[in-house]
Amino acid sequence: MNRGMGLVELMLSLTLGTMVILVLCTMYALFSKSYGETKGAWHCMQSLRSAFVQIDSDVKQCSFLLPRDLKLAWDGGALFIAGATATSSYPGVSLGGDAPPPYCSIVRTCLGPAVGLDSADIDGDGTPDYRADLGVITDSGPCVISHGYSRGNATLSMALSHRIQPGDRAVPSNHYRLGEDGLYRNAQLLAEAITAFDAHVAGNELTISLLARSNGTQKDLTCTYHLQ
Repeated sequence: MNRGMGLVELMLSLTLGTMVILVLCTMYALFSKSYGETKGAWHCMQSLRSAFVQIDSDVKQCSFLLPRDLKLAWDGGALFIAGATATSSYPGVSLGGDAPPPYCSIVRTCLGPAVGLDSADIDGDGTPDYRADLGVITDSGPCVISHGYSRGNATLSMALSHRIQPGDRAVPSNHYRLGEDGLYRNAQLLAEAITAFDAHVAGNELTISLLARSNGTQKDLTCTYHLQ
């Protein structure tokens, strides 16, 4: 005759079931933590890689055909690297025109945010070398071209121009700045996991330090460039 499950068997089954559930929950928690840490580490490393690949490219072209004493600037948490990156619609700074390098513009007027240059085409190849959101390095310090600037206009509309003086030399530059959601290059998000950005310029040596955080994981990387 089948008497069904007794009290002892029932308690034993409940105990074994509870133990199995606890083991499964523990394994899931460990797996989730490991997955989160791995994902966070990957995200951090990808952000650091994206940032340094682009910075390395800009540094290698730093001040190409431009005045060497205007090659770098660090101001207010922003890094400026002289040069203008070539794109599908822009060939970059190149040998051309009648004047020999190094190429630069000369500031003629400075009225508030409006900075008048002798020319927006520094190399004389017929293509303007300044565009919206680029940085500009001058003898008086760096600044940023506003988003509303019309390319080709010899009068630059600056987001920051309070230190520029007439007679200053000026060159286009790529600029990096830390935002709330990551590291930006020329107002475009480059690496979203970056939470700290620092640079030190000493003569021909540039040291850059980056810190990335994601899912409770953080990675940092420091690189020193020795410029020619």
